[in-house]
Amino acid sequence: MLKLTALPVILSLLLHGCASTPEPVTDLQTYFRGIIRAADNQLQIRACDQSQWQSSGIIDATLREALIQRFAGAPLGIGVYLEAWGRPDQPIVQLQMLGGDIATCQHQLSGISLRAGGLEPVWYADVKPGLLEVHNSTALKSWRFNDPQLTRSANRWVWSGQNASLEVKRAPCFDLLGVEYAFTASFSAGATQLRGCARYGDLQRSLLKARYYSRDANRERQIGLELRPTEEFTLSLIDRQGQRESFTGRWRILTGGQLLLQVEDERLSGAGGSLRFLPSGAAFKLANAHPLFGTQLLLLPGTETLLAAQRATGIIP
Repeated sequence: MLKLTALPVILSLLLHGCASTPEPVTDLQTYFRGIIRAADNQLQIRACDQSQWQSSGIIDATLREALIQRFAGAPLGIGVYLEAWGRPDQPIVQLQMLGGDIATCQHQLSGISLRAGGLEPVWYADVKPGLLEVHNSTALKSWRFNDPQLTRSANRWVWSGQNASLEVKRAPCFDLLGVEYAFTASFSAGATQLRGCARYGDLQRSLLKARYYSRDANRERQIGLELRPTEEFTLSLIDRQGQRESFTGRWRILTGGQLLLQVEDERLSGAGGSLRFLPSGAAFKLANAHPLFGTQLLLLPGTETLLAAQRATGIIP
């Protein structure tokens, strides 16, 4: 029923004067969410946000062979949900979840970093920023832990508090429906012992880039945006002399993938403390007019995703 997440390095954006160039990325990884099917005597895939099918040639040969074995005997043309890690311009290589259908693309699990759970009994656990919630639906019992302690060793992560713990390990896991996950999970609290699998949660949020920047054809100023997994941000304006003015606040994702920045700065009082951006491909375009940022501001993605940043630091597997 589930699968897990991981984290890479947050990299800095260099803004020298009005020039904006991302630093070289280390341990860069990309993430694929989409559908895979067997059709026309081959495997085909398409991302959740795309409509065109393509050859499975972007899948590593070893993983592709394993997928072919899984599809043996399955009806042709039936799409199955797939999540996997890869590297830019290289084949997808590390399976994270296989199972479900096109509707699974819409399961964003808003605000949840990691979900674990099982079907015997029916239970689930949600890891959120500063919070762990566990629900045993069969026994009608729940647990809630604020700021659980996280420990990590090799391929094992443990969130613990109040004599209870959620443990996640990197090891293949299958639920009773035959869905495959890259991680096993277990929860213990006194006499309660629960076993299951784990998966990523709010991918719409986690797959945002850690940094965005603007391009100014007139080279009058540069704008840089840093989003952090804690839902805090820093928005910086750099003029042509290299002088920087920064604003901070909190961000969140709205319906349709819109990005809302709520600025917490008295300098913008009366000038509009909220900035709403519409998704424009991989970039964000300012939707509401603002006296300081105008109406045509386009922020382009630069450096790692938030998910990658978390994975690198070991907060999530």
